[in-house]
Amino acid sequence: MKNSGKGPPKQQQPTRLKNNLVSPKKELKKPPFNVGGEAVIEGVMMRSPHFYAVAVRNPAGKIVTMSERVNSAAEKYPFLKWPFLRGLISMYESMSLGFKALSYSAAIFEKGTEAPAKKGKRAVKAEKKGNEALDVTLSFAFAIVLAIGLFILLPYGLNKLLARKFHEIGTNRYLFNTGMVFFKLVIFFFYVWGISFFDDVKRLFMYHGSEHKSIYAFEDGKKLDYKNIAPYSTRHPRCGTAFIIVTLIISLFIFVLVLPAQLNPLQRILFELPLLIPIVSISYELLKLSDKFRDNPFIKLLIAPGLAFQRLTTKEPDAKMVEVAVTSLQTAVKLEMAWISKQAKAKKASKK
Repeated sequence: MKNSGKGPPKQQQPTRLKNNLVSPKKELKKPPFNVGGEAVIEGVMMRSPHFYAVAVRNPAGKIVTMSERVNSAAEKYPFLKWPFLRGLISMYESMSLGFKALSYSAAIFEKGTEAPAKKGKRAVKAEKKGNEALDVTLSFAFAIVLAIGLFILLPYGLNKLLARKFHEIGTNRYLFNTGMVFFKLVIFFFYVWGISFFDDVKRLFMYHGSEHKSIYAFEDGKKLDYKNIAPYSTRHPRCGTAFIIVTLIISLFIFVLVLPAQLNPLQRILFELPLLIPIVSISYELLKLSDKFRDNPFIKLLIAPGLAFQRLTTKEPDAKMVEVAVTSLQTAVKLEMAWISKQAKAKKASKK
């Protein structure tokens, strides 16, 4: 399916095989690029370096997909691909694409299919861009406010309560910042554990597992059918959950070095927020390193908490969920391979 990303996203129905899964004509022995993704409502979003695709099973039981070009700022400004800068761009783009994918899946789940556009193409395009920009801005604003409340003010308050009994906590930067990170981990754990009892969230976590299993199979060059995908783990070192855990661990070391214990709540917010820049940058590089050297004992120790936490955020998927993940993966891979082929032909032609 071709989609330049310049118009409304298109849908496509996957080709049905005997095993009820979409499968490539031949196996990829050595994938030339990495893919990532996330679970959405009754579906999966997959991203290759230049494209992303979303596959969702609608209430009628059919899989519908959309795909678009990823217009990364790093393509326009190559310096943003430098180590310790690329992590910030990656986080922003992941959040932005994640929101788009969630919005699309919500619309499919509610309506069963995407409503056809009755307006002109230019009007649809302008309205779509305006709505997306507003939605993303409001979502980021809400996420920031919620994050400040849950992961700065609440741990700060709990730490101060504890300092009433153990006075040294309120004056010792090592103890106070260790307490801050500890309470953040506890809050994050109980938040995820609490929502995991909801049926919709359980299914989301199952789709999360299907995403990881499919990516493992792709990385190993396996034929993407359920028989090959099922044995893989639902836990993956590049997962966003692992990234969150790594950022919390890194934040402990940076907070201890930089932040005193005597800050008031407003000062704590004003100091912590800018420190997210080095924390995210370092965490992203460590996560990339962990994927490259995942058999190294030190790296295994570093990623162990993130992998362990994925026991909560991923569950074993059924065959139909894997089918959805594979459909999304196949769509993104097909678009990326076509783009690579086009670039190779253009490069070859320029040399003549």
